[in-house]
Amino acid sequence: MKRFLIVLAILVAQSIPTVAESREKDVDRWVDRDLIPYVRQQLVIHPRFRDETVMFVILDDNAPASSTNALALSIRDRLLAAAVDTRGVEIGWQQGRSGAALESSPQDCMRDDVHYYIGIELSQKLDGTYAVNVRALDLEDRNWVTGFGRRWQGQLNTSQRQAMRQKRVDDTFLGARDVPFTLAQTDLLASHLAHQLSCTLQRRVADDYVVSVDLVEPPASGLEGTVELISNNLANREALALSADLATANAILSGKAHRIDGVLHQYWVTITPSSEAGDVPALSASAYVVLPDAQPAAPVGPPAVIAASRKPPAAPPVSIPNAGKDALISALRIEAPVSYGECDFGACSFLQTRARVDSIVFFLEHQASHGLVRLADASCRERTAARIAREGQNLRFPIARTSTSSRNWSETHDWGLDPELDTYYAVVVTDERLARRVANHMDKLPLRCGNALRPGLDGGALQAWLNDFAMLTARESGQVDWRGVAVRNVY
Repeated sequence: MKRFLIVLAILVAQSIPTVAESREKDVDRWVDRDLIPYVRQQLVIHPRFRDETVMFVILDDNAPASSTNALALSIRDRLLAAAVDTRGVEIGWQQGRSGAALESSPQDCMRDDVHYYIGIELSQKLDGTYAVNVRALDLEDRNWVTGFGRRWQGQLNTSQRQAMRQKRVDDTFLGARDVPFTLAQTDLLASHLAHQLSCTLQRRVADDYVVSVDLVEPPASGLEGTVELISNNLANREALALSADLATANAILSGKAHRIDGVLHQYWVTITPSSEAGDVPALSASAYVVLPDAQPAAPVGPPAVIAASRKPPAAPPVSIPNAGKDALISALRIEAPVSYGECDFGACSFLQTRARVDSIVFFLEHQASHGLVRLADASCRERTAARIAREGQNLRFPIARTSTSSRNWSETHDWGLDPELDTYYAVVVTDERLARRVANHMDKLPLRCGNALRPGLDGGALQAWLNDFAMLTARESGQVDWRGVAVRNVY
């Protein structure tokens, strides 16, 4: 029994990252004398961080927090500043840029691929003391880096406690739903969107974009001129050729703000072919922004007219990049099983497609009125499952029994927030590293692995998930594809 307990203790110890405890009483002195030198040294000599890009974030319940407090941000910013000044350390673009230098070079696109979070967690204990815990999270393996960490515990002085009570947002996440840009930050908004587009363009080496700028933007409560600012940023980055002559251009750059909820809008900038026969694919980028509510007063008239005028517009579909004419899989079909013995969970139907390249395939379902879920077979594994497909291989994936008549299903090209029909998606990735990141993101979706409906992600949470998915895939659009099929008469 004693031997068993010793072995168990060893296993538990090995599963917990090594975190050195500090005896320094003052947290500021600990940050300067212990934490900063330690982190700088580890980022240079630790083999896990070599040639990798890192970001410094505040942790809340083991996840990055966009909303935190002034004390935690102060500690993070001191660590970040020290890392930026350390030769050989690569910092994610959003944190590595300075407020004065908004332009980015092609090399900055490499710093979008963050591999590690250096997380700072500040908390108050039950005994009235406070603790700062610093750890590193491997985003690919979704594990804490063993052997890396520092910890402080003690009392805060009066000014430190006051700073901890001051709520702050982390500008690292500017453009996300919960940290939107404001009208005072249109230069940052333009730089942010131009960076996304230029990095996407950089990866499309086979396409030659000559772009005309659509300066006739719909009124957007102060965002007029943003497209021109974005085009200037793109020109500075030499990401594309701009043309004032529409006849010589093969694409048009335009922008538009869509109301999401109240003053919260999503601003989309798109590059679309100038004609239906255009030989360049459409590209897009988006960010959230807060705009003053400039809705016109309701007209005087019958109540029904007033009510109609106040009805919020339907949210537009989210644009998820795909491989376009170079599709990685064939269109999705719905097929009946040869016999129900093929089904693992009772009566079923099958999604069917054919892989055109070696790839990794994920399956999702947007249940009408019940939200988006990720699909699994009867094994019902909690982590996101993927199918490995070889070039030319037929793929069949079991789903809840549904109509298999071709009259009742059709291909869809939208990722909407509230589809009228049940919609199935196959997401295809050709790069193993990107596939792990996609799997991490899909882990946030509820799981369905049988005939019964499951509450899925919907509303604002789904909008945020789709926007983050669009950002993730846009960075590697040449290695991502998806196909969708909408079906009626699901039973």
